[in-house]
Amino acid sequence: MSDQAPGKNASLRLAEPPELAGEWRITGGTAGPCSVRLEVARVEAANAHALTDAGGCLEGLVGRPVAGWRPAPDGIELAGPDRLAVVLFAWTGDAAVASGPGGRVLTLRRVE
Repeated sequence: MSDQAPGKNASLRLAEPPELAGEWRITGGTAGPCSVRLEVARVEAANAHALTDAGGCLEGLVGRPVAGWRPAPDGIELAGPDRLAVVLFAWTGDAAVASGPGGRVLTLRRVE
């Protein structure tokens, strides 16, 4: 019998892009909520999926340019044009949270 806790070596399930695609809202910034649309289409240069920021609020909210998004084992990661992670929103139940510029807590929630 093993002394390891059950599931200790199990990995988290990585969501498929179609499961996460759609309208999302980010709150926690000083300028109010920021609405974004996560797309399934790929942005190969960023190693991510397309993201639409019709209001142009996302860069100001997260502090860096965002070129796309990708599923992460524990949430949703926004990627910059350099392919590096800009911010990771980690699941906390029905929403995901991240630390933004200045330590602000940002919350990402699907628009119903």
